[in-house]
Amino acid sequence: MTEQDFFDKIASHRNWCENLAEGNGDFNIKRGQAKVSSGYIEDLFALYLAKRINRKDLQFLVDKTTSLRFSKNGKATTFKPDTSIINSENTLTNYYDLKTNLGWNRDIEKYIYHKNEFINKIKGRTGWIHFSKKEIQSITFSNDLKYKMVVVHGWNISQEQLNKNIELVKNFENIEFYILYDHYNNRINTEDFDRLYDFKSELK
Repeated sequence: MTEQDFFDKIASHRNWCENLAEGNGDFNIKRGQAKVSSGYIEDLFALYLAKRINRKDLQFLVDKTTSLRFSKNGKATTFKPDTSIINSENTLTNYYDLKTNLGWNRDIEKYIYHKNEFINKIKGRTGWIHFSKKEIQSITFSNDLKYKMVVVHGWNISQEQLNKNIELVKNFENIEFYILYDHYNNRINTEDFDRLYDFKSELK
């Protein structure tokens, strides 16, 4: 799947979201608000990564609750990466959080600060992923783990504020920021696609 394929599929799905899923059956049925597309984009993003990395030994989880405890008898802390990658040693190595755009939070400093602190706390710790009563996967969080915020479209925010956020993220050791489509220059940001994962190491 190319980067262009990725965006073509999103555009096609967006069109589906704006229309009735099963048509109007020759009745006077009209949809108002479009259906939510975030779940589809999460699935598509995981598939893009899997196809590009092209390794069968890696596990790609989409929107799956992940748990850990910070003390032996403490209450479990849970979070849900939009996409996570777990290697054959059951180490969670990549944590992606997808945002359709940045309109939801134009000033992200406080949000990023808390994410950076959270990653600091979970690095090197053990946790688990509950699939069923009979299937609970024990995992370790990589010491090199980063919170990777992936913005699909860099719109709904001014260029000035966007640049400010990009510079802000550079101050946090555990945060990486990606914009897959450069709205202001009307181009697919292949540079950020290439930074999503250490693809070069897979070619060695």
